[in-house]
Amino acid sequence: MKAFQTLAKVCAFGVVALTAGTASAWQYYPGSAFKASFAGDVSCLNVQSYSAIRNDCTTARLVTATVPMWTVGWHPTSVYLYGNNTWCETTTVNGVGNGSNLGATTYTLAGPMQWQSLNTGDRYVWEDTALVFRCNLQPGGVIGGFSID
Repeated sequence: MKAFQTLAKVCAFGVVALTAGTASAWQYYPGSAFKASFAGDVSCLNVQSYSAIRNDCTTARLVTATVPMWTVGWHPTSVYLYGNNTWCETTTVNGVGNGSNLGATTYTLAGPMQWQSLNTGDRYVWEDTALVFRCNLQPGGVIGGFSID
């Protein structure tokens, strides 16, 4: 029964976790796991290459990715992206659906657009809850992937 409940939670979130074991299990997700936060922005976001997501509109768009978590404790997070004017942040959700451990907003470096890895901080995760990534993706910006440790 516990296995079925866990499978149901994975399906409900719409993102399949690559691993669901110990806290030391590093998890990497493709940028295409990010979705438009607002329905009107869906046409702006396109898959680049095989698994990255790119903003093809002329203004920044808010994108969100949600990952179910099974391991209680602190987890380092990061986002790998192409840009020079994009910000990202992470938060966890507690058992009643409230944001409960919001990280600081982390910005890309200014200058020419380049591939960068943003350290979005460590988030505390409660049992069977989710970790949420949010980014304000600039025009022409690309999210290649994100990770949780």
